[in-house]
Amino acid sequence: MIIECIILDRDLPHIESLKKYGESIPYLNIKACFADLNQAKAYINANKTDLIFMDLEFAQQQKINWSEFDIQKPEIIISMRCSSYKYKDHYLSAFEYIMKPVSFEKFIQILNNIYIQKQGKKAHPKPEIKKNDFFFVKNNSLIEKVKFNEVLFFKGMKDYIWIQTINKKIITLQTMKNLSIYLPADRFLRIHKSYIVSLEHIDIIDKNRVVIGQERIPIGDTFRSSFFKNLKEQELIWD
Repeated sequence: MIIECIILDRDLPHIESLKKYGESIPYLNIKACFADLNQAKAYINANKTDLIFMDLEFAQQQKINWSEFDIQKPEIIISMRCSSYKYKDHYLSAFEYIMKPVSFEKFIQILNNIYIQKQGKKAHPKPEIKKNDFFFVKNNSLIEKVKFNEVLFFKGMKDYIWIQTINKKIITLQTMKNLSIYLPADRFLRIHKSYIVSLEHIDIIDKNRVVIGQERIPIGDTFRSSFFKNLKEQELIWD
């Protein structure tokens, strides 16, 4: 198992120390460093990220709202220079808090703890559940059956979702975040903060939009790279 890691910090000596320490740990892969939150968000949306080393001042100035992401929250290690900081009263939820400069012994200890924890989760997988080709949604007072292969797209409208199928439109009380958890990832992709589309029903793709029937659906900047990466991984784009 490899732990994919990024660093959010502007402290160059600290960054170099983490990189140097990381080179000696075979199960750790430090992929990138960021001093800008928007760049970090784009990367996290498009790449597997298990662990983030984050500077405390960076975290205070640029708070990350994990509800904006359709991923499981990575483990976070907060680094700081002020030992009197009362992090228990702060909004941050971290796996560990470390003082700068961090020692190699402390670094190894924390990484081993994370590795053991993740191996434990892997050793006790959730029981496999049979996947159906349909689902049920509430539509006013009715509960309707919807087949996955008939869905063209989902559109988020605050606390509601517009489900467009081949034959009808359904409005149901739901959020995009919750919806993404249940949809088959090999059949549906989020391409915009307000849209999840069926790969099967896409007719045309260009830089800024996809066409499904008569609908022209925008591709958001945040989702563009992960969208095309997913298509290539599924071998749906032939270069």
